[in-house]
Amino acid sequence: GINAEYGVCSKEEKKATLGGAFDEAGFNPLINNMISTMIENKRSNHISGVVGAFNTIMAAQRGEVPCKVTSAQPLSDDHLESLRGALGKFLKENEKLLLDTATDESLIGGMVVEIGDKRVDMSTATKIKKLKSALSLPL
Repeated sequence: GINAEYGVCSKEEKKATLGGAFDEAGFNPLINNMISTMIENKRSNHISGVVGAFNTIMAAQRGEVPCKVTSAQPLSDDHLESLRGALGKFLKENEKLLLDTATDESLIGGMVVEIGDKRVDMSTATKIKKLKSALSLPL
């Protein structure tokens, strides 16, 4: 059972629980074996990282390019459509844009675009910060 004092499960319980879920979901037995090995070697805290890396590799294999756009206010459908068009020009023929949007009022205005390993900050907050920094320099 669960150790009430620490709130942790034994290795065997973790393997049985995850293994049963993976079998029920129809996962490849190699996945179950890898997860069991990670649990056995006290690496279960790395499972989500492994899954994330695998998802990234598979998305790249499918030609999916993740893109996150954070704006001060939610973008209208028209803005989203023109943004998709503009970002699409940077993609190769066989690539597909996976656009994820978020809002952050602290940006004040503008947006921050993260596509692949590139980040473009066009937010008003950053422009103000750069201006303040430039004004504080001696002439």
